[in-house]
Amino acid sequence: MYKKLQISVLSVLVLSACSGPAKDAGETEVKTTPLVTVASPVNHTFSNSIVFNAVTQYQQKSVIRAGITGYIKHRGWKIGDHVGKGEVFCTITSKEQQALKNIDKGGILEKFRDPIKVTSGTAGIITAVNFQNGDYVAEGDVLANLVQTSSLVLLVNVPVEYLSKVRSGTACTVIMPDGKQVNSHLQAGLPTADPAVQTQSFIVSLGSSNLPEGANLKVNIPLSNSQSGLAVPVSAVQTDETQQNFWVFKLGKDGVAYKVDVKAGKISADSLQEVTSDRLSVSDQVIVSGAYGLADSSKVKVSLSTP
Repeated sequence: MYKKLQISVLSVLVLSACSGPAKDAGETEVKTTPLVTVASPVNHTFSNSIVFNAVTQYQQKSVIRAGITGYIKHRGWKIGDHVGKGEVFCTITSKEQQALKNIDKGGILEKFRDPIKVTSGTAGIITAVNFQNGDYVAEGDVLANLVQTSSLVLLVNVPVEYLSKVRSGTACTVIMPDGKQVNSHLQAGLPTADPAVQTQSFIVSLGSSNLPEGANLKVNIPLSNSQSGLAVPVSAVQTDETQQNFWVFKLGKDGVAYKVDVKAGKISADSLQEVTSDRLSVSDQVIVSGAYGLADSSKVKVSLSTP
């Protein structure tokens, strides 16, 4: 009997500990008010332009060829050297001239034994030296390759769907690797298109530049005149999984966040996005951060106002 009573008392104590103290009938849970930051929409000018890929290329290239068949005597030129127009690149001694050295002991035919000079037809920078001293070459062999640095241009690859708006003479801005922007314009387009990616190349003059051939650059080309519109920070604009419906949360005077559907437009370089709505103006405030997953008409608390 004593053991049964002891077990009953222990059971009551365990149940009491698990159940905890009873709540008052009028007690309610306190919900946390989300902290948000806000900013005001602004009137912003958006440029209707598009950025295309471009690559540097030398327009004028040349070669130095062997004028006769024979043995080459290189004069010490190397890749990167500048050769002037008419400057001697090397000399070539033919087999016949080599034979005269053994026959003409008296030097009567000495003037015919002089090596033949090979000169450069144009000035340029040597990009390849294909033979060395003592090499045997045939007439017409390419001894060296040259480029004219002043002929460096950009080839801008423009998709064919933009050809109605992009043509020869169109103004553009070249974005250099260091971020510097250079104003220029499109010159003649090449008469063929790349069949794989359906782009046509346009030439853009670079003027004086120390860029190498094959450098990738960007070219900004305006498609129409700039337009002004209402803009908000990009972080204020939310969208669904389809990215077809967009909205922002506008802060009401009562501290309530109201969902406002907008039409999203262009994004500027300073992270402002164009929005269109008859329920927004520059006198309103939109939530920039803290609104993710927020329900319409939710009570919020502003932690920091951003201009």
